[in-house]
Amino acid sequence: MFLKRLLVLFVVFEFVSCSGPFTAFTKLSLPSEKTLVFGKNFQAVRTDTTLEIRSVRGEFLRLPLDKPFLSAALGKQSVKYKFASFHIKDKIAGICDLQSVDSVEVSGNDLKIAGVLEGKECSTLYELKFSALDETSLSFRLSFSNTLLNRSYFRILSSAEENVFGLGEQFSHFNLKGKTPFLLTEEQGIGRGDQPITAGANLTAGAGGNEYTTYTPIPFLITSDNRSLYFENTSYSKFDFSEPEEIRIEFRENGLAGFFWKDSSPEKLLEKFTQKTGRAPILPDWAYGTWLGVQGGKDAVLKHIESAKKQGNPITALWIQDWVGRRKTSFGSQLWWRWIADETSYPEFQKFCASLNAQGIHVLGYLNPFLANEGPLYEEAVKNGYLVKDKNGKNYEIQTAGFPAYLLDLTNPAAVRWIQEIIRKNLIGAGLSGWMADFGEWLPFDAVLHSGISAEEYHNVYPVEWARINREAIRSAGKEGKVVFFTRAGYSGSMKYSTLFWEGDQMVSWGEHDGIISAVTGLLSGGMSGISLNHSDIGGYTTINNPLKNYHRSKELFLRWAELNVFGPVFRTHEGNRPEKNHQAYGDEETVREFARYGKMHFALKEYLKALVKEASTTGLPVIRPLYLHYPNDSRTAELKRQFLLGKDLLVFPVLEKGESSVSGYLPEGEWEHVWSGRTYSGKNEITVEAPLGSPAVFLKKDGKEYSKLKEALLPFNRWKP
Repeated sequence: MFLKRLLVLFVVFEFVSCSGPFTAFTKLSLPSEKTLVFGKNFQAVRTDTTLEIRSVRGEFLRLPLDKPFLSAALGKQSVKYKFASFHIKDKIAGICDLQSVDSVEVSGNDLKIAGVLEGKECSTLYELKFSALDETSLSFRLSFSNTLLNRSYFRILSSAEENVFGLGEQFSHFNLKGKTPFLLTEEQGIGRGDQPITAGANLTAGAGGNEYTTYTPIPFLITSDNRSLYFENTSYSKFDFSEPEEIRIEFRENGLAGFFWKDSSPEKLLEKFTQKTGRAPILPDWAYGTWLGVQGGKDAVLKHIESAKKQGNPITALWIQDWVGRRKTSFGSQLWWRWIADETSYPEFQKFCASLNAQGIHVLGYLNPFLANEGPLYEEAVKNGYLVKDKNGKNYEIQTAGFPAYLLDLTNPAAVRWIQEIIRKNLIGAGLSGWMADFGEWLPFDAVLHSGISAEEYHNVYPVEWARINREAIRSAGKEGKVVFFTRAGYSGSMKYSTLFWEGDQMVSWGEHDGIISAVTGLLSGGMSGISLNHSDIGGYTTINNPLKNYHRSKELFLRWAELNVFGPVFRTHEGNRPEKNHQAYGDEETVREFARYGKMHFALKEYLKALVKEASTTGLPVIRPLYLHYPNDSRTAELKRQFLLGKDLLVFPVLEKGESSVSGYLPEGEWEHVWSGRTYSGKNEITVEAPLGSPAVFLKKDGKEYSKLKEALLPFNRWKP
């Protein structure tokens, strides 16, 4: 498992600037009518410089008529791939940067715009069709007659005041206005801009990441004009919001397809998107206790459980990533990727799980779509052709930290049936109630797949299919709603299959881009992208030994992170990649006691959390929410990324800075009661409150439906001293 953490992906892109593909119109042939009506509710309204498409709900999009809004190109990416690090350069062989509009026609529910794109070594007919679905929904499809073209560019108009949110888990930014994110599922990188670790990681391994690297990109955005845009395309893409009055988009494939939505609120837009792409299931009842993430064999984990239970920690899950055992390599001790219970570390594994189940503790394990280069399952996969191939037709050997490994070809139906049988027999059959379904982002761009689909286009799909395969295996075993697996990599449609997300490998630091702060930002941006059930490793994961600066988890960081995760759907620890260097949940008597208190606080919110999870399953609204979601008309909320709502009625200002015992934050409209002091504050104000360890800054909305129940649940934990 931790090899991916030791060698973290970093993707560098060099591509045609979005200003390049749009040069000029060669011809405009527009109808004499200023307004064209299509469907029951839509109009295309022409001015001297724009073509606006709108319904009774308002404007869906505006296309410029004084400059091109479409372009295309033929390009070829050169990719260097080592330890799952993608270094990509894009070379354009021909570009159609001159656009003509030859016709604008209405046919029933459709508005069709057609013309020619041409330029250096490039020419194609195009058709851009918009189809009215209902007054809130508009689908679109762009097609080219030249099927060799593999770069598609689209420009729509915006305004300087229009803010942008979404595009999956974005760990550095919440409001994307002025930014230029690219979308590719990958390791997030070490540091992602926090220094000096990013510079060091780039210098030694090109693994520093940047402000846009993410495990779960999703080509869906919501703007402050209460409109949203979703692309069904799967290739690498770039969204350029750097120009105040334009949005420019690039996908590296032929043609575009997707949806525009326009509604009364961002809540409604999220509902429409998740209705299209899928929503999370309801978690089993056992999921709301403490998930203790420890390892080291039967005796060690039972010792930690007993210690936690003595302090009253409501342990309902034991997560042991080393259930498969470990082996020594040149890089140290690593997990066996062979997906069979290790009877040496955990004797009579099935009885071990059954015994803990009888105590109300569910055992969780670990799984990924790789196979190590030895063992019976590897030999069977080689014999039957279940592995991804390289360009020479050989099994694609991917060098990891200490041993080569091979990736399952998820486009091969036989391979899918095989791994699903392994899940049913070796995981569920052995007594596991869930597992981390890791990876999903390592498919090389030059891999050859069984189905014949390009690995470049399938790369972002791979983690979605990995989740689907896990979910279907659970369903076929009759364990739907009882077994939970959690994924970190994803793309559009992931929430339809994943039972739970986690945010991957943050640093054990206070960093903005890859530490505890980034965990909050990722939850908020992901929530605006349909990732409704999400959480982070308590304390972070990535631990670094370095002569200049060590990154080891401190006691303060662990407890603040635990305090943060009280207010989320899942409360789970992780020892990190260097457990001996990190402060742990079992680090000392005080920590065991305080961590138990946090666990009990989280468990006290169980009924509220269950209601939010149920709401997520029916509406797609996230459990953890940015203030913007419920207060979009308050301009202050567009920039808030260090505080959050749990549902509608509970507001948290987490302490995210080392050594601080107070915290500042913004209260939206309404009356808000500070839980511990009982003091009421008026909204639309920034305040500062004391927040010593153990008394997080939590506020309840006075007229909220759950005010009384939440106050009753939390007050037993009050130790406020004014």
